[in-house]
Amino acid sequence: MTDLTTTTKPELTTLDEAIDNLSHEDLIEITQSSIKRLIASDSLLSDLPVDVTPEEVLSQIAVIQGQSITVTILRYSETSLSVVVIACTNWKRVMMVLTGQSNVTNLVDIPSNIAHANSSTIRLSELPESEINKILSEYTLFLIVRHPFERLLSAYRNKFEDNITSSRYFQARYGKHIIKKYRPTATIADQNSGDNVSFAEFVTYLLNEGVDTNEHWTPIYDLCLPCQLNYTFIGHYETLSQDAQTILDMVGAPPVVFPVTRAGHTKDKLKEYFQQLSIFTIEHLYKNYLSDFKLFGYGLEDLLGYDLA
Repeated sequence: MTDLTTTTKPELTTLDEAIDNLSHEDLIEITQSSIKRLIASDSLLSDLPVDVTPEEVLSQIAVIQGQSITVTILRYSETSLSVVVIACTNWKRVMMVLTGQSNVTNLVDIPSNIAHANSSTIRLSELPESEINKILSEYTLFLIVRHPFERLLSAYRNKFEDNITSSRYFQARYGKHIIKKYRPTATIADQNSGDNVSFAEFVTYLLNEGVDTNEHWTPIYDLCLPCQLNYTFIGHYETLSQDAQTILDMVGAPPVVFPVTRAGHTKDKLKEYFQQLSIFTIEHLYKNYLSDFKLFGYGLEDLLGYDLA
């Protein structure tokens, strides 16, 4: 009679050993499941696709850092300065200096990723309703607005033409979709990369699927709620230096020079890009941003030679 013996596998004693014994397919499945749970538990990531990659999650988190934050500035034993800052890298740099987290003399020396990743800032959404109401009634709230079409073009150029981390996220998240849906002759390479979306295709996407799909091109009226929040001061991008100084003076901030960087020259390129669109398309786009145009005093005279009613 043959003696049949059973060989048992030794028990795994550590997590590392268990992971080492997983197949590549098992690891992929675990990673995707973990990412899906992360997305499901965080409303700020809810617009990501279910088949998102870890790189897309990290990019989206970096983008999210540009959303609303609240800052309390404490200067020695003096009264604290309460400020609400919304989606601006340079303002976050200012706050880092005012709160003593950086001692640079030139604020643009603070890398944008450091400004956005600052752990001392919090979002209003993280606070209880009673504290949010207190902040909105007692803090200095300010808003800097920009010509709607110039802001839109700036978002397009930064997110779809640049070759930086956040751009690659937008090209993967939105670019692929835009090319597949709005470019009949798209090649497989174009569909897979999403990195050469034309301005006309981007505008077509907005007009068909809505201008509120991302905070970078959502109208300021819908994004910052100027008719619901009692802003202490509303400034303009065109007079940013003076308006920034006014805000700093209002809160009694110590001497600091607000960095004004306009390397993109978006205003100079407005006609070049909008010439790609028909007058019908421009009028349709104008109606989608009508509240921003009317509320903040902007028009189309410089672009068209006349304003739209």
